[in-house]
Amino acid sequence: MAIIWGYLEQPKIDRHFQHLRDNRKGLSICEFAREFDCKIVDTWIIRAVYEQLQATLPTKQLVPIQTSDDFFNTLKLDEDDLYLDLFEEIAQRTGRTLEDYQSNPYYGKVTTVRNLVLFFNHQGRGEAT
Repeated sequence: MAIIWGYLEQPKIDRHFQHLRDNRKGLSICEFAREFDCKIVDTWIIRAVYEQLQATLPTKQLVPIQTSDDFFNTLKLDEDDLYLDLFEEIAQRTGRTLEDYQSNPYYGKVTTVRNLVLFFNHQGRGEAT
């Protein structure tokens, strides 16, 4: 049943992302990165979040990501994609650990792209192997 639902919803989702893409024409990772103070926020985290989010979107279209994008309403992600796959992929790419995430000041507040970047910026670095 979920597969049929997804198949029926895909044209609606594609129209949503086409609208976003049209409204964000000319935007790139450069404008995204300028939203952060690169003296404070690790630029590798900024890049990893941007690229991994684009790869996770439920569309084949390349849509410029904005820091204010909400994961569920704007980017149409489901919780499993976000909390299971995306967090692990970003942690691996950035060398950040997911240990002790409950003490992160952004824990429980990661509903926007900005807060995802800041969450990882507050996570400790993993140990090299």
